[in-house]
Amino acid sequence: MNIHRGCVYIFIYLILLCGNISTFSATIDVPADRPTIQSGIDAAKDGDTVLVADGIYKGEGNVNIDFKGKRITVKSQNGAKATIIDCEEEVETRGFTFHNEETNDSVLDGFTIRNGVHELGGGIYCSNASPTIKNCVITKNRSIAPNLEGLGGGGIYCFNSDAIITACKIIDNSANSGHGGGVLFTFTGIARKTKSQPSLINCTISKNDGDGIFCYDDVKPIIKDCTISLNNGMGIVFNRFARGKPITNCLITQNRGSGIDCRYYSYMNITDSIITRNRAEFGGGIYCDRSSIIEVSECVIAQNVATKSGGGIYLDLKWGHAEITHCTIAHNTAKAEGGGVYAIIEFSFFNLSNSIVWGNNTNGDHAEFAGGGRRITIKSCNIQDGLEGIGHEPDGNWFTYINNIDADPLFVDADRGDYRLKENSPAAAMGAQSSSIRKALSVTAVGKKLVKWGELKRR
Repeated sequence: MNIHRGCVYIFIYLILLCGNISTFSATIDVPADRPTIQSGIDAAKDGDTVLVADGIYKGEGNVNIDFKGKRITVKSQNGAKATIIDCEEEVETRGFTFHNEETNDSVLDGFTIRNGVHELGGGIYCSNASPTIKNCVITKNRSIAPNLEGLGGGGIYCFNSDAIITACKIIDNSANSGHGGGVLFTFTGIARKTKSQPSLINCTISKNDGDGIFCYDDVKPIIKDCTISLNNGMGIVFNRFARGKPITNCLITQNRGSGIDCRYYSYMNITDSIITRNRAEFGGGIYCDRSSIIEVSECVIAQNVATKSGGGIYLDLKWGHAEITHCTIAHNTAKAEGGGVYAIIEFSFFNLSNSIVWGNNTNGDHAEFAGGGRRITIKSCNIQDGLEGIGHEPDGNWFTYINNIDADPLFVDADRGDYRLKENSPAAAMGAQSSSIRKALSVTAVGKKLVKWGELKRR
């Protein structure tokens, strides 16, 4: 009996040992073990790491790199500055392609990807795949897709993807379509194996030719802790049923289009963010069209410019609605009307509460707030010039104006873009007061020059 039991124990031990051996991961060094990155991936098994030495990698086997569905890590030895994938501006050449249902266990870590030229995703292309991309620099890549909505993605293109993109710099890319010069997230179709919930976390999306981030057609992105700046288009766009989790703790600044743009039955929630010094025809800071829903809280919306109406916020709502609460809307400019807020409401509603609307400017009427239509409620706000500045009288039905004040909010240093409130502020319970906003010493501290409000106003 004891001999039989001992044999059983030995048999179980051997099974466990073999199982553990099979789970051991290997490291494949490129170019020491394999000459190209692709050959390293081809030799790898799930759980392995392809470790790439410093250098500039070009040509066959080092561009259009395919993970082939493997749950592996492809990592540079010493980071993105030292390890470069150069696509040499060859048409139909990009850095990496993910199209074999890769999961978040397929990891790309620490590369510069440059000079890619492809129809979709000049730098990186994800289709029905959800890799993790981190610590990468994606720069000088181009999407050459035609000017159609949903096509583009100069830096990164993701279709039907739960990709996690974190701690990356997506800089100086372009899209012929203008849609997603930096990043394009999209989903089109009926069947899908993902939530279509890609993530951008702690990333910089800057100086791209086209929109910084373009989200299209039922995609549900997560965008947080990002800087979206200096793009030659809008900052963040939600278009055609796009709807995501709150855009949180982002700096959206100096884009040559609206900082935030929400259109065609989309839904956006923005919180704990700074939207500043963007410039557009309508809605320099935020634009929301007739069918969309937008909710904004704990945000500073300042120093934006509209060449027509709605320097800070422009709302033209028919079926959608808007909720703005605990925001500071200050020192925005509109040429026509509504330097701070412009809101036309038809069959929907607009609520503005616990916010500061102050020091906005227009060449037309109603510098702080210009609006009309149905169901506009302004409650517990600090509005410069009060009802006189708005130009409407409350009627208890279509326009409600309750518990508002008109008193200098006592910003710490508005001329330098510091919109925190002094301790004795009469608007202490109003405006953006979250911890992340309080830590932002200046909303203008982007770029080489600190632009003061007085200088911006003179432009």
